[in-house]
Amino acid sequence: MLVPSAVGVMEELLERFRPCFSKPQFRNFSTYILGLVACEGRKNIVAINKRFVEARDQSALNRFLTASPWSLQGLEARRLAAARENLPIPEGSTGFLIIDDTLTKKTGLHMEEAGYHYDSSEGRIVWGHNLVTTHYVNGDAEHPVRLALYVKREACLREGRTFKTKIQLACEQVEAFTPPATTRTVVVFDSWYFCHRLVEAVRARGWDWATQAEANRIVYHKGQRMNVTQLAEGLPERGFRKVRVRGEALTLHGLMVWMPRLGAVRLVVSKERDGFHFYVTNRLDWSDGRVLEAYKVRQTIDLFYRDVKQNLGLGEYQVRRGRGAITHWHLVFTAHTLLTLLHQSLRRSSNRLGRSLTTLGDICRWVKRQCLRRLVDWLYQKFRQRTKPETIYRKLKI
Repeated sequence: MLVPSAVGVMEELLERFRPCFSKPQFRNFSTYILGLVACEGRKNIVAINKRFVEARDQSALNRFLTASPWSLQGLEARRLAAARENLPIPEGSTGFLIIDDTLTKKTGLHMEEAGYHYDSSEGRIVWGHNLVTTHYVNGDAEHPVRLALYVKREACLREGRTFKTKIQLACEQVEAFTPPATTRTVVVFDSWYFCHRLVEAVRARGWDWATQAEANRIVYHKGQRMNVTQLAEGLPERGFRKVRVRGEALTLHGLMVWMPRLGAVRLVVSKERDGFHFYVTNRLDWSDGRVLEAYKVRQTIDLFYRDVKQNLGLGEYQVRRGRGAITHWHLVFTAHTLLTLLHQSLRRSSNRLGRSLTTLGDICRWVKRQCLRRLVDWLYQKFRQRTKPETIYRKLKI
């Protein structure tokens, strides 16, 4: 489907970002964002540029991604401010900052800053980029926060740059996060990120945390050293209780233990079909169900990764320069935030329409319908102006 040069439904939202760019840069920014949302098929520079009526040469979009002198930090700051100021966050509520990473698999071996990384979903090593990201959830409101590219040590040494582990990148994002005023924050992460350094970064902010522990994690209970599996196997059956968490019936046993370098923590043992699972928090006063409720929020970031890969082309960039890939990811995060704000606006103006758009894909398809309407309007104007059919054919590339 061809896309007109502007779609009214997105223009007001895009205008929020005009101060970040010059006039030509803003035109390219608007084109790329709308292309990510509304274009069918692949979402790279060539494909996006071809979908626009009266498109300019694709080199303009390429320069915008790889060389144009605008600030990614400025774009990120404005996006996060728009989310904080416009998403409904109740005073005194609890928000969750989720930490995770995702892979974008690539085939081009000459892409800057790409490397071989282990893909846990496929159980093998793949070539691509590895992103460490944070995601904020508070009730029905959610939005991506920050992203950082993890580059392997050998590549950093080769390029003369400072190497940072994924734990360091996660800590930096915790330190940089500004939660909405008058809210509490719980940081949630999986067992891979469960280490003293990240816990200390969270503790320094005065926040709580919830995570999952590996089966061999060492604890001390009643003066004895053991791993959590040994502890679970020795727990009395009568100590386990049935608890419903997000509609799922779980068999849980919670207790306080001491973990090396972390101190006293609450450990919740979940007895499931495939064995024991272990959940940990610094909040000694939380119930077993509340610990699981907090950790299960982590699933939101998995859904986010799926949505932005399927609907916004997170991994579909085709640029060699590292700056181009990083810019693409920031623009995907911006597109997601704008669609979240659009959905909120539609719910306010038309509750029925807002309720019918339940997924990111629904909102993208609604925007595509508005693009088709605008294309029909454009054709109608051309016919009223008695534009020759050959001219319209050329504009529509048919």
